[in-house]
Formats: sequence, C-alpha cells, structure tokens
Amino acid sequence: MKVPARAEFGKGRSQVRAGSVAWLLVTLWPLWTFLSAGPSPPRVLWAFGGLAVLSGCWIAIMWRMLSEAGGVPRRWSMAGLVSAALALLPVLGPPWAFVAFIYVITGLAATTGGAGFVAGVLLTIAGTMGFLLAHGVTAWWLVLVILAQAGAVHGMKQMGHLLFRLAAARAQVAQLAVDNERLRFARDLHDTLGHTLTSITIRSQLAARLARTDPDRAAREMGDVEATARQALDEVRHAVAGYRVPALSEELEKAARELELAGVEVEVRPADGPIPGAAETLLAWAVREAATNVLRHSGARHCRITLSVDTGWAELEVRDDGPATAGVGGGAAGRGNGLTGLAERVAGAGGSLDVGALPEGGYRLYARVPLEAA
Repeated sequence: MKVPARAEFGKGRSQVRAGSVAWLLVTLWPLWTFLSAGPSPPRVLWAFGGLAVLSGCWIAIMWRMLSEAGGVPRRWSMAGLVSAALALLPVLGPPWAFVAFIYVITGLAATTGGAGFVAGVLLTIAGTMGFLLAHGVTAWWLVLVILAQAGAVHGMKQMGHLLFRLAAARAQVAQLAVDNERLRFARDLHDTLGHTLTSITIRSQLAARLARTDPDRAAREMGDVEATARQALDEVRHAVAGYRVPALSEELEKAARELELAGVEVEVRPADGPIPGAAETLLAWAVREAATNVLRHSGARHCRITLSVDTGWAELEVRDDGPATAGVGGGAAGRGNGLTGLAERVAGAGGSLDVGALPEGGYRLYARVPLEAA
C-alpha cells in the first residue's frame, strides 16, 4: 500500500525529533565524570537542575524547528539553553565544554541566520577555547569540530526548509490534480448528458404530438426515448470511471438523426483521408457539442457538417442558418459550459476553436486539431 506523501513526511519528521532527543545522551559523559568525583549535594542539585533546564529548552527548540510549519523557536528557549550551558561550566568543568557547543551551535542555527549565526559561532569558539585554556586544556582541534558542527547544522536547517517547501508543493500538486479531475468530470458529464437529454426532449415532444394521430409511431418514439435514457445512464457510468471515448462516426450519425427529428435538414461532408484516434475523439466531442447547440438554441432549418484533413491538421466546420436572435446557436456572443469545456479540450491538444455568428446569418463552429493530438 502506498503511503501518502504527507504521511511519509510526518513520519520522517517524528523520527528526526526522536533523534534530536537522543542527542541529550551526550550529557551523560560529563555528568558521569562529575559524579565520579564525589561532589557535594548542592553541586549535584546545581548540575541536575542545569541539565533539566538545558534539556527542556533543547526539546522546545527542536520541536518547534521540526514542526510542520518549520517555525523559528522562541527566544526564551534559546536564552534558557545558553544560560544553562554557561551555568554548567563551573560545575561540570572541561568535559562539559567538549559537548556544550553541540547544543549551543544547533540552537543558534535554529534561531538565527546570516551574520547573527556567524557571530554566535565565533563567540562559542572563543568562550569554549578560553574556558579550556583557563583549565590548562589545549585542544585546538576542537575549533575544527565546532566549525564542522556549525556547517552541518546550517546545512540541515536549509535542507529542512527545502523539505517543508517540497511537502507544501506536493500537497498543492495533489490539490491541483483533484481540481483538474473535478473539472474533467464536470466537463464530461455536461458533454455526455447535454446532447442525450436534448435528444430525449425532442423525441418526447414528437411522441406527444403523435400520440393522437399516430399512436404506433408515438410508441416507437417513446421506445427510442427509453433506449436513449439507458444509453445516457451507461455513458454516465463510464464517465465516472473515466473510460468513455466518443467515436466520430457514431456522433455524426447521432447528430444527423437527432437534427432531422427536430426538423433540421442535415448535410454531412466527410473527410477525404483518415483521422487518427486522438484527433478523431476531439472532433467527436466537437460534433456532439455543435449538434446540441443547434438543437437547443439556433432555430435553424439547415445544418452543414464538414470534415477535412489538411497537412498535419484535422478540421471540422458546423454551420447552421438559425436566426441571429435565437441564442447561442444563432449568434449569441456568450459561451456556455459546453463550448468552454470544448475549447479547453481542443486547446489542451494544441488546436483551436472558433465559434460565432456569421455576417450573412446563422452560426459557425470551427475546430482545428493536430493529427498527432495529445
């Protein structure tokens, strides 16, 4: 089972947090050295109290730095960590100086940046080396260790920011994918049901007119209405599954049949050459949308559907002679959801869609798609 990216990132963040707590185990070495010397009870309380404050501040810094938002730790936590580290130097001695810089440098990386971080690193080096020299300990190699620690935690901080940004980007991509799928489904559902329901309406009206004069034909028309409704149900199911692909020949046949039932004379001029599958599918959508608009809006008496194949392109032109005042099919400037969805399909494949009223009257839909449409 594939784990979502957000869950994977959250799991990784929890592991890093647990690892940061494990770094507190480093304090056991100076603490063990201190207890082995048989200190007085007040000094023991001092040591354990300082370590408790340092641990609490360290955890607060790491938890906030490694939060989902990657926030900057509170100032009090950094102030408490530095104060506890300094307060423990007189008690735990040189062993503490060899490990205290780990917490201070990491805290500085979490809370500061740029010049502030560099200044904090230099002060940490100066303070650590000065304390060791004051106790007669010479360890110049520790400077390199502190610098390496500073570089490592700074790099980890930058990587953490990149991971947070990556997680946000992946979440945004996932949301965009959901939005695009919703748009696809809405577009497919409109294209599927728009034509079919218009066909049912036309046939039902025809059957109602024939019910008294020609009952047998009215019954046949209602039978066709039932078959069309069943087909619409199947198409909706396939649209939900994402498998529905219209065929150009079927759409041309359906468009001619439905338009003729509505009293529109149809003339179909097929293409001279073959049209590849992807381009054919786009033109099938265009035929369906054009026929639906003629049926619903144009009031046309004649419709001509022309297909052609040019060098690298397949073209479709649907003209009707509907009056200029008859709505979308008759020359309205606005576009409905169907034409908008069709334009998105065609543009996504690298083609173009042109719709509008004709100067001599009527309406024209012209689609041009590449033969190698995506």
